[in-house]
Formats: sequence, C-alpha cells, structure tokens
Amino acid sequence: MKTESSLTQKPRFIRWHEQQLYQSFAWLISCLLAGFLFVSIIEFVGLQSSGLLLIGTLVALYLIGIAIIELFRRFWIRFAYAQACASAATCKTCSTYGQFEVIPGTRPIYARCQKCDHQWVIGGDHDVSQ
Repeated sequence: MKTESSLTQKPRFIRWHEQQLYQSFAWLISCLLAGFLFVSIIEFVGLQSSGLLLIGTLVALYLIGIAIIELFRRFWIRFAYAQACASAATCKTCSTYGQFEVIPGTRPIYARCQKCDHQWVIGGDHDVSQ
C-alpha cells in the first residue's frame, strides 16, 4: 500500500530526467556566457592592436573558443541522453510515463512497469513479456 507521502513524490525517473535537463541547460548557459565573453573581447580589445597585445588576444580567443566547443559538447551529450531515455520511459501496454523500475544486473537495461508489470528494454523496441 502506498503511503500519502509516496503518492505526492515524483517518481525517481522523472526527478532524474529533470535533473539531467537542468544540468544540461547549465552547460548551455555557460556556453552562451563564454560566447558573450568571446564577442566582448573582440569588441573591446579588437584585432587592430599589434604586438604582444594582439598575440595575447588571439591566445585568449583560441582558449575561449575551445571552451565554447567543450561546453556545447557537454550540453548536447547530456541533453541527448536524457531525451533518449525519456523516449523509452513510457510503458507500451498501459501508457504510464516514468513509473518503472530497472531490473538490476541486466544488459541491455530492462525496465518493468510498476503499474502493469510489463517489461521492455530501455533504448530498444522489443518487448520482453509474453
């Protein structure tokens, strides 16, 4: 029997999915801030300077550019993984979203619906139950 507190809590998968999205968008915001820094350096320092200032500016722009690429890569990997897991989180039998338990020790990862006991492979299209 489910208690009142367990009924008001979000299922673990939905909390995990929200956390993954929050973290991925934190990487995206960091990427955008680094992009603003990149543009600000070009605007304020400019590429018209010469000598050591130009070399320092180009090195800083190069490093910030590498950081922007890495930040966007981290955003995209986390976001795509969360979305791929979310697309496999709906039970095909009863259409319940996010209320499943992972069957431990299985490869590929199997999930079992908590409502109807239907089993499926996370990230796969084939059913396990007969």
